[in-house]
Amino acid sequence: MNDIVIVSYHCDELDNYFQLCNEDIQTFIKLKQLDIETHCLHDECNRTSLHEKLNTLADNYVVSIYAHGENHRIRDNELQDLITIDDSMKYYNNAIVYSTACYSANEIGRKMHLYNCKIFYGYTKRSYVVYMYKDSFIELDNFALKEILVDHSIEPTNLCEKTNYAFDKKIEEMKDLNLMVAPLIMHNRESYKIYKNRQEYPA
Repeated sequence: MNDIVIVSYHCDELDNYFQLCNEDIQTFIKLKQLDIETHCLHDECNRTSLHEKLNTLADNYVVSIYAHGENHRIRDNELQDLITIDDSMKYYNNAIVYSTACYSANEIGRKMHLYNCKIFYGYTKRSYVVYMYKDSFIELDNFALKEILVDHSIEPTNLCEKTNYAFDKKIEEMKDLNLMVAPLIMHNRESYKIYKNRQEYPA
């Protein structure tokens, strides 16, 4: 892949969590010396400017979004649309779209994959974050994306196996730290969904 567009926003509820996820991916790309041009847009992007950026890119790119979500859209902290159902039919051609936004893998994720994008990763339910353990949640929120960046041809079943293992390992670690938080990680594990080749994973 040639480019990655990383979009994030300040969040009143989660403080700088989305920004930290953004920075974590940038650091990973640098440490791995991946030949990917990074376009970082923290608190600088709206729906129009995102579309303008996408129009400058070739097909082989990633869009990673750290924002809020609903079944039919992904939005910023000011409740403004960032991605809508209509957008999924016009943009993201052959892109890999990765979003940790709540509910993003429901209506909007399915339609984005059916119309244009070649891979979509998101959550079908609310995705939980406990800021006190933000490092653990960032690690899991970004795990599958890092696997994709290293091997963009990875098979979804293999990606699910690796992702599930990472979640399971973190759940066991969290049981020793805070028994109240471990079920939230388990919830996130059961909520993620990957769409590729008109199929969904895990099945």
